[in-house]
Amino acid sequence: MRFPLRLKLALIYLAVAAAGFLVMAVPATRLMRQSTEDQVISALYKDANYLAASYRVNTGAVNQGELEAMAYASHSSVWIIAEDGEVQASAGDRTAPAAVPAFDPRSGVGHYYMEGDFYGTFREDMLSVYAPLTSGVRTRGYVIVHYPMTLLSQETDRKLGFSYVTYMVMLVLLLIAFILFDIFFIRPLKKVQQAAMEYADRNLSYPSDVHTHDEIGALSDNLEEIARQLVSSADDQHRFLANISHDFRSPLTSIRGYMVAMQDGTIPPEMQGKYLDVVINETDRLTKLANSLLDVTQLENGVILDRSDFDLNQLIREVLLSFEGRVEEKRIVFNVTFEEESCYVNADRARIQQVIYNLVDNAIKFSEYDSAIDLSTSLHGDKVLTSVADHGVGIEKENLPKIWDRFYKTDSSRGKDKKGTGLGLSIVREIIQAHRENIDVISTPGVGTEFIFSLPSV
Repeated sequence: MRFPLRLKLALIYLAVAAAGFLVMAVPATRLMRQSTEDQVISALYKDANYLAASYRVNTGAVNQGELEAMAYASHSSVWIIAEDGEVQASAGDRTAPAAVPAFDPRSGVGHYYMEGDFYGTFREDMLSVYAPLTSGVRTRGYVIVHYPMTLLSQETDRKLGFSYVTYMVMLVLLLIAFILFDIFFIRPLKKVQQAAMEYADRNLSYPSDVHTHDEIGALSDNLEEIARQLVSSADDQHRFLANISHDFRSPLTSIRGYMVAMQDGTIPPEMQGKYLDVVINETDRLTKLANSLLDVTQLENGVILDRSDFDLNQLIREVLLSFEGRVEEKRIVFNVTFEEESCYVNADRARIQQVIYNLVDNAIKFSEYDSAIDLSTSLHGDKVLTSVADHGVGIEKENLPKIWDRFYKTDSSRGKDKKGTGLGLSIVREIIQAHRENIDVISTPGVGTEFIFSLPSV
């Protein structure tokens, strides 16, 4: 069972509030009471010692005015009591008895204070703190300061009340923090979650509607970008399937048509050789399409290179020979410029042959009749740059980034030869990148397109 973040936050808040209340109700109350009692005892003990010091200075006498002032200031009753329990002087709002016969200073806590009715002389519990009156080395009596326990409880309650108010303020602030956390984190996360669920249901146009400049906003942007890429990928695959269907159906239709015509005698025996050549060309075309699909599958699993040293110029000459028929048909001229007679590189020969073939094939496809294709190699430091340039219709600037995408084919305005799957340039770039090299394109509509790639020289 899943628990929503809001429920978790609410449970955390309630747990913190309950735990805080329990701490305040039991341990904190005890600690506060003990702390207050210690403070009161310390203050009363100082007062008692002050009077005891005055007794010594005044050679055994205590000023009644000092007793009254101290009793008033400390809200207490002050007694001067002899060792035998006789009360010699007193001040405060509680009447002192003539004597406390049962008085024993040694029975108090630490021999200087006690709690209770002070041997039955009070109707309420008192905190009684005392200090000895000495003359020389002899104890003459005690100064006893009686403080009502009700006042001590009131002081404790006052401090606890302040603590409870502080605790409530902290709970309110914590609640505000949780509300803000809900507004700035949980709500955007729920929107991102909803968007993810919509994308999982193939509603790829659903907007996440999160515009924060933080990690959640970045997550939302990434999800939307993934959705856009999925839409683009789906569109590309639809185009690819349409292209593949057309490109396979067209030669298969031709092959079947010619074979049926030869079978039923529509094409006489003396003409069959010509049409068999057409059938062979169409099967070559099908083989090329199948090889492109196989290359895509292999590239998805990564390009495995078989590197060796070879003459790049010789490889280019060999590739150009395979295009003699097509360039004669379109009356295209190859202008080949080699900086050096031989130009050795370290690369996968078969893959680089595929790169050059695809680039030249692409150049022929989009070149006009009676035009030229320029090929060159040149040495730049430890790199060899290879250029394949046509003088065809060129590529619009906004379409340049798309030419590397798998399944992408330009619109009908770019040339008359539209055979192909839209995989050639994608395969070219992946092969070059597998060599950890670069390939760039420069194109001007109406002027032509140039592809330049690098390889390591040896």
